[in-house]
Amino acid sequence: MSSLRSWLNHIEMELHKPLTYHTCDAQEIQSKLDMQQELQKDIEKHSAGVASMLNLCEVLLHDCDACAIEQATRTMDRRWRTICALSMERRMRIEETWRLWQKFLEDYSIFEAWLERFERTAALPNSSGVLYTVAKDELKKFEAFQRQLHESLPQLELVNKQYQRLAREGRTDAAQQLKEMAHTANQRWDQLQRRAAAILRRLKHFIGQREEFETARESILVWLTEMDLQLTNIEHFSECDVQAKITQLKAFQQEISLNWGRLEVVLQRGKQLMEKSEPLDATVFEDELEELQRYCQEVVSRVERYYSRLHRLLRQVD
Repeated sequence: MSSLRSWLNHIEMELHKPLTYHTCDAQEIQSKLDMQQELQKDIEKHSAGVASMLNLCEVLLHDCDACAIEQATRTMDRRWRTICALSMERRMRIEETWRLWQKFLEDYSIFEAWLERFERTAALPNSSGVLYTVAKDELKKFEAFQRQLHESLPQLELVNKQYQRLAREGRTDAAQQLKEMAHTANQRWDQLQRRAAAILRRLKHFIGQREEFETARESILVWLTEMDLQLTNIEHFSECDVQAKITQLKAFQQEISLNWGRLEVVLQRGKQLMEKSEPLDATVFEDELEELQRYCQEVVSRVERYYSRLHRLLRQVD
């Protein structure tokens, strides 16, 4: 009875020891299953002895202190049943740990493959020293890239939640391989997100400078076109007298003076962008600047010529 009690104490202590894993691989799981199998064999080996002891207690219930023996019988039976249940639960926990590891490793592998593919894309962007049209295409590409990054968050969250469960339930490895994988996945995703944001900022800045210039240039062209049309209307279709036309021309001259600074800013900005651009883009800038300067000079000259002619007509009338 004393040796059986000692064995019960020993086996209960073994079964209550927390399961710890050195590494997260099949070999480690097999090692734990082998150790558990040895415990199970020990339990099965003592099964007959426990049954005999319980039968003996049943017999003694009729001959001795029934109350004390009944209590001892119930205690031993409960302990035995608990030992059998704990042994089965321990084996099932080890097997479940292996399934959880496999699921974590599978999902991590899928996410890592996705990361590697996106890291290769982010490593070589066409974001500097490129044509404007190429930069616009690249901007669309990396805007889609960033959307896909955000869409990948559920997969990263899946990896995180699986690791958190493993850590919470004491199923991680002492070598911290699982922890390192989870940390690396989050770190690489963060780095990729920052990289994509930096590429987008660079592309938007480059494209924004060009579009700002084009907007300003087009605004000047619209203003010149409107003045050109108004001048044509005054010159050929207006029924106003000479003095009224001169007044209108003076207003044109004032408007030209007011907008001349804006024109110079656009021309200067165009030259700066042309110097920093790739050859093909620089040619476009050069053509646009020449067109703007030529049209501006043409409209200003028309105003001056017609203004002078009106003054000559006014002197002839006088």
